Formats: sequence, C-alpha cells, structure tokens
Amino acid sequence: MKKVILTMGLLCLISSGYGQSLQLPTVDPVTLESLPAAVSRSIELKEFEKAALQASDFIIASPVNEVNDEKVKASKGYLLGWMQDSPDFNFAVDHTIAVFEDNDPLMWIYMACMAKYTIEHKEQSGNTDYIKLGTWELVAGYIDNPDNRVAKTEKLNMLCNAYRSGELDAFLKSL
Repeated sequence: MKKVILTMGLLCLISSGYGQSLQLPTVDPVTLESLPAAVSRSIELKEFEKAALQASDFIIASPVNEVNDEKVKASKGYLLGWMQDSPDFNFAVDHTIAVFEDNDPLMWIYMACMAKYTIEHKEQSGNTDYIKLGTWELVAGYIDNPDNRVAKTEKLNMLCNAYRSGELDAFLKSL
C-alpha cells in the first residue's frame, strides 16, 4: 500500500496540472529485499530507520548543486527504497511541491526533509498536516540558507518570506 501511495504521489507530481516538467533523476531504489539475506536478517528495522535518517541528513547537508553528485546518489537510492518499504510510515506528496517549478534537486531535498521530519516526530507520523508543515519548515530553511546555493525563483522567495515571518502554513494553504 505504501508503494502505491508513494508511486501515485510521484505520478501526480510528474503529471500535475500545473504544467510543471519536474521529474526526479533516475535513482535505483535500495529495497530491504535487495540486501543480502544474512545482512537483512542481522540488521534490526530500527537500524534501517537510523540509516534513513543518516541518508536524509547527508542529502540535506549537501548544497543544491551537489544533490545530483555521485556521492549523494547512494543516499538517495537508499532513502527512496526505505520510504517505499517502511512499514511504520506513509509518505505522500501533494500539490505544494509545485513551488519548486523545474528544480529537480529541490525535490530530493523535499523527500529527505519529509523522511527526516517524520522519523524525528514519530508520535505525529499519522498527522499529515503536522508532518507537511514540519517538512516545509525544513525545506524553507534549506532554501533560505545561502550556503546551499539555491537559485531563488519568485515562488521560492515567497516561500522563504513566509517561513521567516511565521506564515508558512498560510502560504502553503494558498497554493
């Protein structure tokens, strides 16, 4: 079911009515089944979650121009596979990602922020509005940080202004 939700979310993303051509770069997901049997049996599910958090942190720590770098590719593959296979969490992408326009690397930042925020706030993992707002706070903080070298479009500037002024929730609802 989680694979269906994530796949449908990504399909909606790609074919959204907003005329966006946003597509994720090709990354092979790493599934729990693709790991050697001895490894997958010996590692607790919590370790997979811990590794997903580390992968998210690594992606978020990378400036936007390095998100498609080969060094980050393994983290993205692991994170995508974990998000699809996680029995404890559901991940849904909605229309608000239209704010990225054609910036594919920012979609990876969004996915990493969503995984990070969800893992760090497990008790709220069923509260989609809470997770969505927290995810966007992380994304806006990333975009607003000059060290990440994000070229800001008008929409991204609006996102960052809403974040700085504490009006992020209202901004997201207006999209």
